Amino acid sequence: MNASTQKYSCIILAGGEGKRVEGQDKGLINYKDKPLIQHVINRVSPQVDEIIISANRNIKEYKEYNYPVISDSSKHYRGPMAGIAAALAHCNNDWVLVVPCDMPLLPADIIKNLSVGIKDNDLCIAESNQRLQLVLLLKKNLQQSIAQHLQDDQLRLMQWVKSQQTQIIKIPFNETFKNFNRTDDFE
Repeated sequence: MNASTQKYSCIILAGGEGKRVEGQDKGLINYKDKPLIQHVINRVSPQVDEIIISANRNIKEYKEYNYPVISDSSKHYRGPMAGIAAALAHCNNDWVLVVPCDMPLLPADIIKNLSVGIKDNDLCIAESNQRLQLVLLLKKNLQQSIAQHLQDDQLRLMQWVKSQQTQIIKIPFNETFKNFNRTDDFE
């Protein structure tokens, strides 16, 4: 549970096709004897009040983590925007941390880092190594904006992020934002 008065939900995006890992479900691939998603849950659970897993396959396996599992409304993979849109409707808190299932080394204080920008903004995103990361803190009231972008078939998450009044939070690069995208990343 979070020590501050602000409560946070978390959406863990685990709905990808796994094209760069021979079609495997990345969240369920083992890294250091645990599935990637378990590492992510261990990192975010002390920081948030609720976790929702966004997944389009292996639903039974994801439900074993005892968190709600929400699938996109489309049968086709429409990317992270669709996963966020579907899961956001199930979040009970106004502020939502969104993280991918393939960042097992996430900072143990990511909420603290990102929340510095929430006073004047509805969206804060991590930037590390001069790249925006798929690690963001957004206000639930952006749900309509996300839905509109999906309806307009604008599926690129970073394009949507840049269209918003976004606070970019620069975090020094280290291993915490390492994505496990390819099979050799797990070695």
